[in-house]
Amino acid sequence: MKNRALLLATALGAGTLTACSTAAAGDPDAPLGVLASSTPHAEILEWVDEREDAFELDISIVTGGPEANAALSNGSIAVNFFQHEPYLLDWQDQTGLGGVEVLAPVHIEPISLYSQQHDDIADLPDGARIALPRSASNLARGLLLLEGHGLLTLDAELDPAAVSQITPASIVDNPRGFEFVPVEDELVARSLDDPTVAAAVINSNFALEAGLDPAAGLIAEQPEGNPYANILVAAADVVDDPRVVALQEAVTSAETAAWIRERYGSAVVPVHGE
Repeated sequence: MKNRALLLATALGAGTLTACSTAAAGDPDAPLGVLASSTPHAEILEWVDEREDAFELDISIVTGGPEANAALSNGSIAVNFFQHEPYLLDWQDQTGLGGVEVLAPVHIEPISLYSQQHDDIADLPDGARIALPRSASNLARGLLLLEGHGLLTLDAELDPAAVSQITPASIVDNPRGFEFVPVEDELVARSLDDPTVAAAVINSNFALEAGLDPAAGLIAEQPEGNPYANILVAAADVVDDPRVVALQEAVTSAETAAWIRERYGSAVVPVHGE
């Protein structure tokens, strides 16, 4: 097994970025620095790292957020793996920063509505509080999920380049008077412990980390035609680095897709390898 550091970083301090920048340098024999969410992203990276000789990964665990993209833009890290493209596009729109490039979509984590109090969406009481992810793209995604199951009506269609336009203010019909409560994405699963919250829309990766069964969600996105594939992203100046090319090939291989299906079932759906 190759040596690699797994650093827990809810915020990316200067020390973490300095350590990673060494791994991001152009030395083909140096470990390749990657920022990744713990589940399933870092687990997928660990799996390919153990099987590939073309690279060695130095994986730092992050909870997501704009800092993980800023680290690519400023050259502190070579690669990140935690987000879908609408999230990245929204980050670029909000910050005006560039210098990043999408390498490949890898997998889809269907978002679902969970409840510890109710077994069916029909059982949700009028006026129930429903927690949603706060990030612009995932908030829009949650509202679209609820609209798709007849719980509300929006006045806008999804535009992957402008998802921040879809907010609770976009709701034109809320016949059951639900109250929608935005919560930081990584904390939404915890909101289920609040007795005043009837249900919560949670990404599969955070559901898995919280010990929830994605198959037990009241409603879920369909993976077919889903625009929210999680993507491998690189700093623009390293996309031709042989280690980066080899990593892209490894995470999109049929072998990796088969392992993802076996490990995660319907909670994580590979894009490639059918």
